[in-house]
Amino acid sequence: MTDQIPLVCLGSGAALTDGRDWSSLLLDEHILLDLPPSAIPRLIRHGGDFSTIEHIFISHLHADHMFGLPFLLLEYCVRRSRENPLYIIGPPKIEELTFQLCDLAWPDLRKHGFEPHVPLHFIEVEEEGEYQAGALAFTAIPMEHFTLDAFGFRFEYKGRSIGYSGDTAECVELDRLLEGTDVAILELTYPRESNDPGHMDSPGFRRMASKLKVQGTTVIATHMSETPAPIEGVLFCEDGKTIYI
Repeated sequence: MTDQIPLVCLGSGAALTDGRDWSSLLLDEHILLDLPPSAIPRLIRHGGDFSTIEHIFISHLHADHMFGLPFLLLEYCVRRSRENPLYIIGPPKIEELTFQLCDLAWPDLRKHGFEPHVPLHFIEVEEEGEYQAGALAFTAIPMEHFTLDAFGFRFEYKGRSIGYSGDTAECVELDRLLEGTDVAILELTYPRESNDPGHMDSPGFRRMASKLKVQGTTVIATHMSETPAPIEGVLFCEDGKTIYI
């Protein structure tokens, strides 16, 4: 029997939150799925070891998904260091924007010689395809999120096929991303019907979850603006809680 893998919820909220921390998930202490600012203090309270995080997937360049990067790199400028590489995976310009954010957040830091004491490797995803970040191979597929470069990611980890949608509305690309996955992590921004063209609402999520459950996929909901009604067979992220997959 395959060992269960811990998925720690560092946050489960959408940008307009009901008090939840913004959505960020830590898989087995090694892989981060999006990095808002609130994830860093939550990670510290969790007792997480920063040095074990090897890969950070940034689904798109909105603040609630990537503005934690300056806070993470501040840790490595001031009170942490490591020799093992850190891979930051995201849309085009993520490297440039990360350092712009750092300079905006801490304008005098690099002027005084502070640089992150960690080997950083940025993997910029420009189109659908197969990619490699160190030892981890992954697939990136564009999602439907307004006019942004937004990607869902899929990878194999410890015998599981894991798909992560990031932010997206219903689309055929989402079906392709999650087809045949063992674990599907989906956003559920709206607990009721919505006309938002860039996010999932409850009816769309239920349709997607029904298809996934038929194929035996474990379905996990995150990125919620408020608490939705229960959905049979769906696991809901809660701030600070761990789901075993």
